[in-house]
Amino acid sequence: MENDSCKKKTATNQQSKVYDRDSLEFHRVINLSDAVFAIAMTLLVLTIDIPDVPSEQLGKALISQASQFAALILSFSLVAMIWWQHHSHMALLKKMDPLLIALNMIFLGVVILVPYPTNLIGNDPQARAALIFFILTFILLNLVFMLLMIRANSIGAFTEPMTGKTFTGELTGWFAGIFILIIALIVGLWYPLVSLIILAVTLVISPILSYLSLRY
Repeated sequence: MENDSCKKKTATNQQSKVYDRDSLEFHRVINLSDAVFAIAMTLLVLTIDIPDVPSEQLGKALISQASQFAALILSFSLVAMIWWQHHSHMALLKKMDPLLIALNMIFLGVVILVPYPTNLIGNDPQARAALIFFILTFILLNLVFMLLMIRANSIGAFTEPMTGKTFTGELTGWFAGIFILIIALIVGLWYPLVSLIILAVTLVISPILSYLSLRY
């Protein structure tokens, strides 16, 4: 009897560590995730300095800040794409466990870091160290998100279980994104501006490829 009681208690404790979609804990994780993305995307505007110049020189000062505006647009677009992927996959979850929540917290920690390398690269697009920091941040985001998906799939957290082919396709897509980031990183060691152009072009091409893959 005592052994049966212990087993039931253990089973209950294990079940209590899995949070269903209707639970308060599940919704708190979703709300926190969206809030962190919102804060990070808002903080990007603070990477642009306010020109301390006379009004007649303001136009020239704004033009000189073109690199900061470009870095803002690039970072915002990259973060927006990642948010959409995160939002789309979270919408497919029916439950979470502590490890999945922990991975999500690590993911959000990297998201909140994005404004810092954005500021560095906006102030000096030719700085290789700034570019490396910037790209490595997004590589890390992609890697942690892949771990999120792997964990979710391993515990059967998706509302509709992914087939091996579908899940492999998902991971392949993220590997492709990381591969492009690595190429941009390598190119940036010699040609930082070309590296940024690669990232910008990828932002234009990725939605088109996604649309075509869904259509055909």
